[in-house]
Amino acid sequence: MKTVTVPLIILASFLLLSCGGETAKTAAAVENPSAIKELNVNPPDADQYLQVATNHGDFKIKLYRETPGHRKNFVNLVMNGFYDGQLFYRVKKDLLIQTGDYTSKTKPDGADLGVTDVEFTVPSEIDPAKRYHKRGAIAAASFNKGDYSSGAHFYIVTGKAANDNELELSERDINKEFVNKKFHELQVPYRQEIHRLNNSAKHDAKKQQELNKLVSRLMSQARAEVKKNEFSYSPAQRKEYKTTGGLPHLDAHYTVFGEVVEGMDVVERISMVDATSKGRPRSHVVIEKITLLDEN
Repeated sequence: MKTVTVPLIILASFLLLSCGGETAKTAAAVENPSAIKELNVNPPDADQYLQVATNHGDFKIKLYRETPGHRKNFVNLVMNGFYDGQLFYRVKKDLLIQTGDYTSKTKPDGADLGVTDVEFTVPSEIDPAKRYHKRGAIAAASFNKGDYSSGAHFYIVTGKAANDNELELSERDINKEFVNKKFHELQVPYRQEIHRLNNSAKHDAKKQQELNKLVSRLMSQARAEVKKNEFSYSPAQRKEYKTTGGLPHLDAHYTVFGEVVEGMDVVERISMVDATSKGRPRSHVVIEKITLLDEN
């Protein structure tokens, strides 16, 4: 599994929630990821709420309608019972808690966790202007610096307050990633030409110069286009990061697709359990059940 390089990124039977007119939806736990079925065939165009029951207490999460790919995938895994019985395999005080390795249900104590993933991924839905790594944010571990997300691994942020220098560094990192993405977009019409020049440049200095000129022109264009709408945190985001806390340096690379709306004290408690130097809890922190709620 590609865990987040943070200081890195990482998640259990509770009484099914049934308050007011809410109905709990449950499913049998999946032991083999190949048995995952497409159950979430008609997801609503709305935020969706779920209850996470652990052996350390329960908390409630909201998944954003604005990240439909991640929301649909997560709910489908929940409907399959995929997370039920899994361990939080990485916890770091003032950083995060992480889960998603289905082998954590059966591996012996001391075995490596966090290295196994499902075979599918989810396209990135990163937008730090709207969804950022504030305290309580839920985000997907990713591959290739955020190009696409793990199909199963996710983490919950418990980061401490950030300072102005950290926020400025994060802004620069985000704009750098925007430039890189725009540069790759601009290359698309020139792929064949770049491939041809790249092969010829090995033995032809003029072709190398031609290639360098093309690449330089596209990179300059990418920088200019991003500069027109350069990213910076809003006053509200800066205030939240500096008071409540979070992990702003992850904003450029990981999709935030939800947040904890109740029970953040439980998440904080999990982040502080006794753990190894790699962040694995010495006593199991178990997701006993995740339940999809009928709540909009």
